[in-house]
Amino acid sequence: MKPVLRLLFVHSILFWVGSAVAQQVATGNGNRLMGTVIDATTRQVLPFASVAVFTQRQGKDSLLTGSQTDEKGAFAIANLPAGTLTARITFVGYQQLEQVIRIAQAQTDLGTLALKPDASQLKEVQVTGEKSGIDMTMEKRTFNVAKNLTTIGGTAENVLKNVPSITLDESGNPSLRNMATTIYVNGKPTQLTLAQIPANQIESVEVISNPSARYDASTSGGIVNLVLKKNRLPGYNGLVSAGIGNNSRFDGTLNLDWRRGKWNLTSFYSINATKNPVTGYVYRTNRNADGSPINYFNQNTSISLNNTFQSGRIAADYALNKHNTLSLAATLVGGEFNTVSSQPYEYRDLSQRVISSGNRNTVPHNTFTNLGLEFDWKHQFARKGQELSLVTSYSRNHLSNAADWYTTALNAESGTGTATSQPGFPERDKITGRTIGDQVIAQLDYTHPLGDSAKLEMGLRSYTYIRDQQYFFNKLNNDTQAYQLLPSYSQDARIAEAVNAVYVLYTRQFRRNISLQAGLRLEQSSLHGTSRLDTTTFGYNYPSASGQNLFQSFFPSFALSKKLSENSEIGLSLSRKVGRPNFRHLFIGIQANDRQNITIGNPAVRPEFVNTAEVNYNKSWDSPLLGAVSWLATAYYIYEDHTIKPFTRPSAADSSVLVTTFINVKADIRYGFDNTLKFNIGPNLSAVANLNVFNVILQSVDLQNQLVSYNAKLNLTYRFPAAISAQLTGTNDGKAPSLQGYRQAVRGIDFAVRKGFWQNRASVTFTINDMFNSRRFISIYDQPGAYQLTMNRREVRFYKLSIQLPLGSDTIKRNQRKMDRPDVDFSN
Repeated sequence: MKPVLRLLFVHSILFWVGSAVAQQVATGNGNRLMGTVIDATTRQVLPFASVAVFTQRQGKDSLLTGSQTDEKGAFAIANLPAGTLTARITFVGYQQLEQVIRIAQAQTDLGTLALKPDASQLKEVQVTGEKSGIDMTMEKRTFNVAKNLTTIGGTAENVLKNVPSITLDESGNPSLRNMATTIYVNGKPTQLTLAQIPANQIESVEVISNPSARYDASTSGGIVNLVLKKNRLPGYNGLVSAGIGNNSRFDGTLNLDWRRGKWNLTSFYSINATKNPVTGYVYRTNRNADGSPINYFNQNTSISLNNTFQSGRIAADYALNKHNTLSLAATLVGGEFNTVSSQPYEYRDLSQRVISSGNRNTVPHNTFTNLGLEFDWKHQFARKGQELSLVTSYSRNHLSNAADWYTTALNAESGTGTATSQPGFPERDKITGRTIGDQVIAQLDYTHPLGDSAKLEMGLRSYTYIRDQQYFFNKLNNDTQAYQLLPSYSQDARIAEAVNAVYVLYTRQFRRNISLQAGLRLEQSSLHGTSRLDTTTFGYNYPSASGQNLFQSFFPSFALSKKLSENSEIGLSLSRKVGRPNFRHLFIGIQANDRQNITIGNPAVRPEFVNTAEVNYNKSWDSPLLGAVSWLATAYYIYEDHTIKPFTRPSAADSSVLVTTFINVKADIRYGFDNTLKFNIGPNLSAVANLNVFNVILQSVDLQNQLVSYNAKLNLTYRFPAAISAQLTGTNDGKAPSLQGYRQAVRGIDFAVRKGFWQNRASVTFTINDMFNSRRFISIYDQPGAYQLTMNRREVRFYKLSIQLPLGSDTIKRNQRKMDRPDVDFSN
């Protein structure tokens, strides 16, 4: 039996056994305490309030457990012993509320708990109310973007560059443990690239390495969810920021929020621009079958990345009543991302004598726009934990494909000292066309409690993405001076992709702090494309009309965890996923304009299937040397069957030109040990460290490559007096294999220093990105016919100065005046 079938067989057995056990084991895993915390004055909920439960030991209060309220002000604390306990609710800027409770039943609901504003602390609210920089649980890791100084005024690329376990390639595409990850924005897929999302718009980043059946099956490399900022304060408030740096770099941001009664409005505008000069090169040795050199090709690249984009968003929440909430949002993003390049090249013979040379200039003229609309509805039933939600979104993306290419080719200098132009040169090419993408998502989720210790989740989801792409490669005829379309390099096609899914997820809490989650997802997926140039069609169906591939449409998940103590937990999770071809995999048009290296898509590529197993261990403790320490360790095994990989071969028309396309190969197997550690060094220095050590095995019918590598990140933050803080972030992405070579290690260090003003509500930040100018992506292609060294860069070292200023109403002062009035009742 193949490894993938063995894993799937064990996976399915665990799923059904888990479900059977869940039905047989009696309910009860200790007692639960619930409630909701609100502001006594405004009656608004208080998210992230602290709830601590104490018991009496030797006549003194002893902390038993605790929690925080969620975004709706609700909390739930499980595994409490029976008897008399004390609940203590605190929130910065409010008077502490303490209540003696009697736990005598499985579920105790304290109802609504109102905290009164504390006049003595009101002036310190903004100073001491602070969320943790990182929160790690068995299901996901959450990173607070506001804690990362080096990302201020940047984009989502800068944000993810600093997230543990996440790496970015030379094109800015993210990977989780070296597997392509799925980017969500507020829990929904997006057509935007990371470079089109401003960092100042992001509140936190959620990383889910092994998603359950609740999530899309196409999240084979995990999920990175960008949670956008949302207003939580009463009255109006906001933030204005601006930044300026070298290389014509500047950005500006304006947040304006308003909350009153049943309405909560959040608005955002941002502009970001840069002209980033980067360099690259290609050095190739063409070889005989025995490995001896034949000749050489060298090329240097000078690039100006001219990027400008603007982003605006407005979102509104309206509470119809205590059970129903409506949400509306609209996002508009537009701008241009143009890579202007000059590529001088030369050919050399075996004795290193130049035999020909030339240059290629590329001037693109590309713009893009993206419109997104969202409508969500959430209904909370009277029964605690019972909920129905509808999530919908529509987005339309328009990207122009326009560029002018100018290529020269000269023979070697003759005895007269002049170089002559080769026949057919100079060559002029014009790229025209555009790509339009329409994406529609609708998802309905229902959660039904099964007693106090179990729940059943189920849902439906529909996803449709229609892409109409035109890429026309036109070559100038030097005789007629007219452009002629080259169909073999062009594409005019409509591609329709659809995924319809249904899932069920069962969660159960057992005695002895054991938790089980078992789920099954069924997805019907299809992709169909039609070329308008030659009327050819391509695509796939899973399952097919004849019932084939039915097994490949089922995606089970299973998770089992055991809480060893109040501060430690261990868990196992298994899942089966699918990796569907993306735009670059399918797009036939030329995606690289290197004279000797061409990248094109392959419409015949098929989905890959991925099986993942993880063992997680999460522990926190207090150390005399390191303060509060949190550690999340993960051992993982991933098997990709029928995996999609780039494959390079000489062109049939010209063997000196290498053509890279995408094919399905046998397998990609990787396993490793991923560690994230959060700790303090003294009272002012905090650190977050990540180390992922892994082994990769790539297999095709004819090739195999294996490599042990690692990724490492370290984030250090030091707090000086006078509201000054400094941050240093270092990354080291180790050597990474490909099917026909490898990528060398990539290293870089970022630095930022921040000075806070006005009780730390305003700030000035100075940032140095890539301090030692060392982030270079160097790839090696090593095959019998050629050895090629390629270097690309995403950006160079830059300096930036940013300022942030708060905007807000006098809500706090009004609350303080109300507290001084004898006619105001702050009680329930």
